[in-house]
Amino acid sequence: MATSYLDNFYARLGIPRDASQDEVQRAYRRAARQFHPDTNKHTGANELFLLVQEAFDTLQDPPRRREYDATLPEDIEAPPALMVNALYSRPQITPDEPGQVIYVLLDLKPSASEEERRRKPPLNVALVLDTSTSMAGARLGQVVKAASQFVSTLSEHDVLSVITFNDRAQVVVPAQPGLDIQRLISRLSTLQTGGGTEIYHGLKAGLVEVQRHLRATAISHIVLITDGRTYGDEEACLELAGQAAQQGIPISAIGIGDEWNEEFIDQLVAKAGGSSLYAHKSAEIHTLLENRLHTLSLSYANNVKLSYENGAMSKLNYVFRLSPDLGPVSLQQPIFLGNVPQNDSLSVLLEFELDSRGAHEGLLTLAEGRLSLDVPTRPVPSNSARFQLTRQISEIVQPEAPPNTLITAIGKLSLYRMQERARHDLENGDPEAAAKRMRMLATRLLSQGERSLARTVLLAADDLKESEALGAKEGKQIKYGTRALIDETDGRGKRGSR
Repeated sequence: MATSYLDNFYARLGIPRDASQDEVQRAYRRAARQFHPDTNKHTGANELFLLVQEAFDTLQDPPRRREYDATLPEDIEAPPALMVNALYSRPQITPDEPGQVIYVLLDLKPSASEEERRRKPPLNVALVLDTSTSMAGARLGQVVKAASQFVSTLSEHDVLSVITFNDRAQVVVPAQPGLDIQRLISRLSTLQTGGGTEIYHGLKAGLVEVQRHLRATAISHIVLITDGRTYGDEEACLELAGQAAQQGIPISAIGIGDEWNEEFIDQLVAKAGGSSLYAHKSAEIHTLLENRLHTLSLSYANNVKLSYENGAMSKLNYVFRLSPDLGPVSLQQPIFLGNVPQNDSLSVLLEFELDSRGAHEGLLTLAEGRLSLDVPTRPVPSNSARFQLTRQISEIVQPEAPPNTLITAIGKLSLYRMQERARHDLENGDPEAAAKRMRMLATRLLSQGERSLARTVLLAADDLKESEALGAKEGKQIKYGTRALIDETDGRGKRGSR
């Protein structure tokens, strides 16, 4: 029996291969407390607990453990400081069949003790704030309110910088620890608006400030807030996002109102390993920014990434992060997955397309490579391990229902994917196909009781007959509305942040 890293019993418990029996027991007790269905009511907890239980039943029994160890490759490495579980939508692959699709849900959760998980790593955050003319009034007021509240929670070890931009950038608060909180809040209250919107200037200045205190022992992040479209510098912004990701500096964004370009912003944050949020009304800005910054402050591990190669008969088509922050993930190598929260999971859904023509019974590799991350609170922050995703090829079909967790995640994600495909139809000059997809989406939404969103989708489908384009407001409502539906059951049955 061949065993891949993400099917590895040691990875499920978050322990090294040479762990003692006492370490096996302690790891199991930690995992049981986190996943046992008596205490964890999330939809996917029971399935994850069964995986943990299977690993413990083998590793706590010395003869069974020796037999299991004999199946592992000689060079298998100790896992990083995580419990890693993989749920597959299919138990096996059918030979000689093209176009098969299989989903894999990766769930990464801290393996550390509660005491270690509660240690708060220092932050190194740049707030990049749009202060163009359109941000005047309530919008800027809500941003200042949320930023001031965040500032008041900083410790002496945290680093914050504030950059404003319109058609040029200004470093309002240079990156430095030990900030004078009251002085900083006073400085925020004096921000003024004016000029146009050129995002690149703001991002570049923000990246420079974060780089000044960049280290593996801190959580680094850039948070962009804008209500407008940037013109002519999109490619430069995307190139900068790639540079930031390579340095372990994700970029997240909050778009305000209807005029900003959500397609571009989604590309930007996906490439940098961050997430995007939509504030339809000014009153939502404060809550969204507060939640984003609070999530960062509760990170256990950051700079989580996969460097991979597809198997000979498989191709990774799509990656979507289910928690802690929703959003599509760029397939550009390496894949930046985001942060692992202290008391929750980093959950990511991967879609593979397979062509098993010419394959014989045995093991089919979906992808293999390395999983790496930083745990800022550990003496040696950087961790990495080899990984491999595999499925058995078999002529004999053994019917097995996919895990409930996957059924829920895939079902919710399919709604979001329908509006994505409609957008692609429009890009390819086929508004008729886009309108058809929108009507199908509306029908699905109605069947789930989402009447308001279904109405918006139907109106957008009708408008496509006339304008052959999605309206700015309707497009955002549909994209972030269907994304929010995933959030309601973020792959494990719990209500998440927006």
